[in-house]
This record gives sequence, structure tokens and C-alpha cells, in this order.
Amino acid sequence: MNDLLQRAFNFLAVNDFPTLLESIRKMTWGGLVRNPLAWLVVLPIVIALVWTKSIKLITVLVSLILFICLLQFTLPPMGDKIPLHDLLIFCGGAMALILLNLYLLFIRE
Repeated sequence: MNDLLQRAFNFLAVNDFPTLLESIRKMTWGGLVRNPLAWLVVLPIVIALVWTKSIKLITVLVSLILFICLLQFTLPPMGDKIPLHDLLIFCGGAMALILLNLYLLFIRE
């Protein structure tokens, strides 16, 4: 586990923000689904969250996944400018996720 955290820290230390955005944009969900290491990490976490009925944490994790999907959908290739249409989609989607989280996590208790 310490090795995994060290590799993640080194990845963040070496890469700057545009490189991180480019790696998010190029990430394929099919490759992630076919990766057995991802299943070994994600499946026990999901089972534990469902078992303990941690609805708030499940909401946050699903929102994080949806935000990554939103980034992939709206980010242009590295070096290009963001078109106004994509910027509006990103702002609307991010605002919808924020409002949904506020409602589910604080108002509807």
C-alpha cells in the first residue's frame, strides 16, 4: 500500500496540471473495466459501502466519476482552446453535480 501511495505521489510531483488533464482526457473506460487490478480495488470498496449503507460516500464517489466523465466529454486536446459550447456544458454539468450533492448530502437527511 505504501508503494502505491508513493507511486501516486511521484506521478503528481512529476506531472503538471495540463498533463493530468490530458491523462484524464485520454483515459479509456473500457481499459479500466478490463483491468483486473481495478476490479480488485473497486469491488471490495463498493461491497463495503453498500453493506454499511454509506449513502453519502456512495453519492460523493458517483459524483466524482460523473465529474471525470464530464471532463472527458468537454476537454479539448492539449493546446487547443475550449469552445464556448463545451465550456457552457462543463459549467452546467458541474453546477448540476454541485446542486445535486448539496441536496442529497445536506438538505435531504
